[in-house]
Parts: sequence; structure tokens; C-alpha cells
Amino acid sequence: MSAKPAVKPFPPPPEPALDFKRELVNGFFVLFRTAELYAANHPSYQKQAEHFFATITGLLEAEGNVLLETLDGHLFVNDARLKFDFEGFAASKFVVGLLASHNLGGFSFEPGISREELDRFVMLFKKPPEELDGLPDLFTQEQIKHIVPKQKAEKEDPKKIEKLEGSRAAARKTFATAVSLVETTMAAARTGKGANLNAAKRVVQDLVDQIMADEAALMELAALKHYDNYTYAHSVNVAVLSISLGARLGLDKKSLALLGFGALFHDIGKVKLPADLINKPSEYNEEDWKQMRRHPVLGAKTVIFTRGTDEYTGRASEIAFLHHVNQDKTGYPVLTEKRVPGIFPMIVKICDTFNALSSGRIYFSKPFSPDEVIQKIIAGMGNQYDPLLLKIFVSTVGVFPIGSLVLLDTGEVGIVYKTNPENIYRPKVRVIAGPSGQTSDFQVVDLAERDQNSGQFVRNIKRLLNSHDYGLDLSKFLYV
Repeated sequence: MSAKPAVKPFPPPPEPALDFKRELVNGFFVLFRTAELYAANHPSYQKQAEHFFATITGLLEAEGNVLLETLDGHLFVNDARLKFDFEGFAASKFVVGLLASHNLGGFSFEPGISREELDRFVMLFKKPPEELDGLPDLFTQEQIKHIVPKQKAEKEDPKKIEKLEGSRAAARKTFATAVSLVETTMAAARTGKGANLNAAKRVVQDLVDQIMADEAALMELAALKHYDNYTYAHSVNVAVLSISLGARLGLDKKSLALLGFGALFHDIGKVKLPADLINKPSEYNEEDWKQMRRHPVLGAKTVIFTRGTDEYTGRASEIAFLHHVNQDKTGYPVLTEKRVPGIFPMIVKICDTFNALSSGRIYFSKPFSPDEVIQKIIAGMGNQYDPLLLKIFVSTVGVFPIGSLVLLDTGEVGIVYKTNPENIYRPKVRVIAGPSGQTSDFQVVDLAERDQNSGQFVRNIKRLLNSHDYGLDLSKFLYV
């Protein structure tokens, strides 16, 4: 391999230098993707390798070491947790997936690393997975001395756990604020008073920021059943699900805020319907449904009459009006000009149905299990729901959505705790009972984990269980 020209390190920006650390992750992703297409001597590979090497060198000069590692699906560089917007989502997902596929906790890039060594490191991972068993030995054979693979820690770092718990606390606060805001806004709309939509915009922006930073924390909350304030919590759940789906589609933060705002008030028309209808505990009869089908039109009018029109209320009125119109142009309200709703109402339609079916609070005599909900929604693909949006939604919530009660082939019983975008069939599960039925310590296990010797998955889902058959309140186990 020809000698490489000297590379001047990139100067790191002022502390906290998080952008520089994000660039490390992005550079890692781009370099590995480029290596899939080109050999080490190709100009395209050389360009990306120079950039990544300069990023490493700059961080080494600034901080003395570069430790890229993962914990519970989150990335850390030198103990700083990295949060990514959608543009960085693919890079983050790739790095987490690469580490998980080799059962690694991370890589340490150490002083003395050379470009040639970096090239050997990258090219090593072009080999088939079955040839990469025993990475430490392979690193020694390839004379990769200054890049050290780190095994998953037997015990998680308390400092990192504290950061994750802080994120969950922030999610709880954001969720509670949003529920309170919806309650206040709907109360004002019910009496014809003006609502504080500026406050609503701020809350929605907080939801967007939280989902971009730690989607799982809010998705956990959206999986819980808030029976005491169902109407308001349902609106927030739909907003959370809609923003998450929008982020997977690549919408920018402004579009996500518009989508979230509309989703938050998609059911605002219900404030104009009788309270005993909204709170009816039994299934609706035809007369009930006739009244309920008025709420999209009432909702669009309520949004506009409350504060007039701007970009946010325009989107909100569109979503309120069209979120029960189907992909095949049926549904309600019946439109004089048949047309397929835009992407925002169709996103909210999917998320609204998913949460309503999951809750069992109204319209239905009992809640459906998460997997039953997915099956019912998929049955409507093409007629009721946009097929592409629905496929991406399923990849967002998973085939086994958060809150699913599962029996593992180890005999353990657990609750799906976090979905896996890399493999929707292999989520993370919080174990709540051992093989003999004994109470568990709520250990979280990754169903993507493989046995280092056999290469087989350590645990598999044997079958789904119905939590209602066991009288379980999953909220006591899911968000602990």
C-alpha cells in the first residue's frame, strides 16, 4: 500500500465538542459504507478514510483518547451521550447495529493509530460474518494495535445509566405537560374561549426534541394505558407515534412540529359532542357512531374558529377533518370531491387507530393485545391505510410492539421493552418472571444477542401471551 500524505488534524470546536463527536459517528458510517463499494486504494475510499482519520486525530489531540461505545441502543463518545436528528439517524443505527452484531460494547481508538492501521481495521469487516469470530485474535493477526474492541460490560456504567434515567425523567415531564396542555386547550374550546396555541407549539417542539434525542423513552410512555385521563393521553400518544413515524420518513423538525401539533388536536371536535357519548364505557351502537362521525368536521371548525388560520392551525384543521378518510377515499366525512388525504392525515390515521385499539377504553369492550392491533391494521392495508406508511409504522413500533407480553423459549416471561429497527422480530425484553414462575429482577435482555460459540440466538420468542388473562397491569413492569 502506498504511503499516505501527512494529515493535518481537524481542530475540534469549543467544548462540549458534541458536533465533533457526532462527526466521528457519521464518518465511521460513511467510511464503512464506502468500503463496501471500493477497495482501499480507490480515491473515493481514500477521501473518506482521510476525513475519518483526521477526525480521530483531532479528538485524540483534544481529549487524549477516543472511546466509541453503546449502551441500551444509545451511542457515547468519551462518556458523552450523542443525540442525533434524522440526518444522523442512519449513521447511529449503523454503528449500534455493527457493534450488536459482533456482541461488542464499542471500539477504543488510541494514540499512535496510523492510516494504514485504520485501513486494515475497515477492510477486516468486509469479510463474511462467519469469518469474524474471535475479533481480538483477528486484530492481532492484522497488526491492529491501536484500535481495541471492547466487550459488553458485565455491569453497566452507573454514570451512563444515570444519563439514561435523566432522559426518561425528561420524557415523563414532557408527556405530563403535553397531557395537561391538551386538557386545558380542549376545555377552552368546549366553552368557546381562545386557546393558548403558542404554549401548544412549545410543547410540541419539546416532544419533537425528546423523540429526536431518545425516542424509546416517550414510546414507553405511549404504550401505557392512562385510564384516568384517556381522552387527553390518547391525543398525546397519537402525537408521539406520529412524530416518531414522521422522523422515520425523514421529515425535518419544522414538518415534525406541524405534524405533531395537528396530531395533538386531531380529536378536538369531540369537545362539541355530548360528554356521556365520549365517556360511554360500552361499545357504540349505530346511533352513537352517527354522532361520533361528526367530530372531524366539528374539529376542523373548532381549530379555525378558536384562533384563526396560520401554518399550524391550517395543518391541524386538515388533520382533524381528514384523519378518518381512507386510502380508498371511503370513510368519513363523505367528501363531495373524492381524493386521497395527504401524508399528514394518513400518518395520524394509522397512529390514532393503533392507540385506540390498544387502549380498549372506549369504542371496544376490551383492549386488543399489541400484536392483535398490528394484525388488524395490516388487514386494512391498501384500503384504509397507505401501504408504504403502514410498513414504516410497523418497523417503528415493531412486530412485537412495546408492551407485548411474551413467553421466551428459555421459559422466561417478559414484556417487550424496546423495538429493534435493525430486526423487527428481535426486540429488547424486560424479564418479569423466571422459568419456574419466580419473580425476576426485571433484567432487560436483547433478543438479537447471539451465543459467541454457536452463533445461535440466546433467546427467542416462543409465543405471545395475553396480559388480561393473567390480570397484569403492564405499567407496573414496563416503566420501572
